Amino acid sequence: MRVGRKRALAALTVAAAAWLAPSAAAGGQPRLVEVGGAADFPKRAFVLTLPGKRSLTAGDVRVLENGEPVSELSLAPAGSSGGEASGVVLLIDASESMAGAPIRNAMAAARAFAAQRMPSQQLAVLAYNAHTETVLPFTSEADEIDHALSRTPRIAYYTRMYEAIDEAISMIEREELSPGSIVLLSDGQEVGSLGSPDAVIARAGEARVRIFSVGLRSRYYRATTLSALATKTGGRYREASSPTALTAIYAKLGAQLAREYVLRYTSTASPSQKVRVAVRIKGEPGLAVSGYTSPGRSLTPSRPYRDSIATQIAQSPLTMLAVALTAAGLIAFALYAAVRRRPRTLQARMAEFVSIRTPRADAGGAGDSRVASRVLVGAERSLETTKWWGRFKETLELAEIRMPAIRIFLWTAAATLLTMLLLAVVCGSPVFAIFGLAVPLIARSLIHRKLARRRKLFSEQLPDNLQVLASALRAGHSFIGALSVVIDDADEPSRGEFRRIVADEQLGVLLEDAVRTVVVRMDNEDLEQVALVAALQRRTGSDMAEVLERVTETIRERFELRRMVQTLTTQGRMSRWIVSALPVVLLLAITVINPEYTEPLFTTTGGRLVLMLAAVMLVAGSLVIKRIVNIKV
Repeated sequence: MRVGRKRALAALTVAAAAWLAPSAAAGGQPRLVEVGGAADFPKRAFVLTLPGKRSLTAGDVRVLENGEPVSELSLAPAGSSGGEASGVVLLIDASESMAGAPIRNAMAAARAFAAQRMPSQQLAVLAYNAHTETVLPFTSEADEIDHALSRTPRIAYYTRMYEAIDEAISMIEREELSPGSIVLLSDGQEVGSLGSPDAVIARAGEARVRIFSVGLRSRYYRATTLSALATKTGGRYREASSPTALTAIYAKLGAQLAREYVLRYTSTASPSQKVRVAVRIKGEPGLAVSGYTSPGRSLTPSRPYRDSIATQIAQSPLTMLAVALTAAGLIAFALYAAVRRRPRTLQARMAEFVSIRTPRADAGGAGDSRVASRVLVGAERSLETTKWWGRFKETLELAEIRMPAIRIFLWTAAATLLTMLLLAVVCGSPVFAIFGLAVPLIARSLIHRKLARRRKLFSEQLPDNLQVLASALRAGHSFIGALSVVIDDADEPSRGEFRRIVADEQLGVLLEDAVRTVVVRMDNEDLEQVALVAALQRRTGSDMAEVLERVTETIRERFELRRMVQTLTTQGRMSRWIVSALPVVLLLAITVINPEYTEPLFTTTGGRLVLMLAAVMLVAGSLVIKRIVNIKV
């Protein structure tokens, strides 16, 4: 029973203090205003304003909720270094009714306010008329504040006060300042606003921003709106009888905000409960009282949502890459199964030697093989009408690539499409699919590289083969007979090319023309001298063996010169690969180390265009360096 009586007595004391709070505050009592929202419950935050300047600690303050002490109490000066990040916006009326002495005294009052603030408190200044001008963005630097407040804002028609208040609230929200306050100066005239007092008060309540309004008496003066803006947002209303009185009001207001403390604690109130908060300060008479209603349900933050392991695996980039590669592999396998040549059955092979009956084409595999062959033949016939197809087939034949040209073409086309699809899926943009067009260039480069190796091998074998040819001529063989001796001792590709010369000569082609055909096929100018010697020997007769020995010596000397040039240009070729690979390696390394730094290159249109331009410039630069160091002798 005694405990119940004590609680009832404490509740009556709190209720009485709350009823007497306005008059007490007016008499110099401490004041308590809520600045924490319902979304933060059970965390509570209040601004405690002291009647005089003094230092407080958490031990000097006792907080009761409905008579019960609270837990986890913390107290920090508002705007002090290391305390809560608070900010104040000075809203100054710059309409035509403020021209002259009023605006000059308003700026002097703003300077007096700034002189009273805490050194680390953030201060911003806005001047409003038809538009809201930012005289000073949020800053705590005294030099910047003094410089901004030394200038007088531009006077203009209209007084759109509600839009200016809305802009000030937005500035406080962007800077995430708590508590945030607005000091509004107006002569009471409101012209041209599209908003309303109720909307501004609601917005300030949601943002937990207090409005301290200062009214300057004039013929347009209306105190009702200014008073409502202050009292309904937890601020105070003050009235200046003349412009010269503004300085004293602003100085007192600045001193008041400078001695505010932010009080935070954890509430134990039940849902939908009316709570009276009473704060007793050691050494101060009376109580600071406020109240609120706890939310209808517990707003304790729940555990953050996390996807299941299966969902994380399914949505991971590695899974997307694996799926894309699997899809590309399945499509490639389907194309390979459609165009590959079916192995002949045992009966089909035996039918070449004995008369047996083979299964009909429509019995399964043979029919599929015929369909694939018809597709390949039809595709090749359509390509034969183009000019490049003949050159392509000749290049494959010179490079000794056994796969049919039509199969290489189809495989390259399929690989190009799959690469474009893969790049579009992995990179997340169809723009990157254009890089898939590099597949035909890579295939062409591989074919020409193999052809270049074959031609280089022929050039390296040529001096020894010509030496054998000269020796055979000295032994009494004819030119064709000497070539037959060379064919018996030569390696590929020289053997096949010299055999082609002998075969063409036996078919009636002039010997020099047959040699020139091989010159074109092997792109070898040294062999052109052999064609000239053959033509000279056929027309006038000469010591062909001696001439070939001289030609052989010349070729060997040229080889020595080429090797020396290759040695001298080795550094240039190495520089080409280093310079070409360095930007790519750096991009990959920076992406791995700091993905956020390179993210705009892959996620924005401008970044993708820059990447494409860089790739083009990189390839162009590599080709230019190649042309510089590729010296033909």
